[in-house]
Amino acid sequence: MPATPSLDHVTIVTDDFAATRPAYDAVLGALGLTSQVEYSDPEGDEDDTDEVAAIGYAVEGETAVLWLVAGLQPTSGAHLALRASDRAQVIAAYEAAAGTSARQHQAPRQWEDVQLHYFGTQLVDPNGNVIEVLYRD
Repeated sequence: MPATPSLDHVTIVTDDFAATRPAYDAVLGALGLTSQVEYSDPEGDEDDTDEVAAIGYAVEGETAVLWLVAGLQPTSGAHLALRASDRAQVIAAYEAAAGTSARQHQAPRQWEDVQLHYFGTQLVDPNGNVIEVLYRD
């Protein structure tokens, strides 16, 4: 019997790890996803001087579902939609992004459209990737 396809993980590449990491730490942290794995740059070349080269975010004790990786060609224009456990968690993610490099694109609100019908917010990372946090009623 063939395996049912499922999403294993998402990788976002950034060319400014120091600026981008605080945004992901804050937003994902509000959802219970924290840095569970960190890898340093084994090559240490002068074009990529970040000490940490990759972070795997997960619920504690689980496998990383989102990776933030340092690289010269950043991911741009991606749209991540992360499900929150309730409305308060959506608001917490939005508020956690304040003071980080994440730009607040859409304040938390109810989306009444029949095809959407959820409460959510949208943030944008320094490379233009949308981080949407939503709760479905």
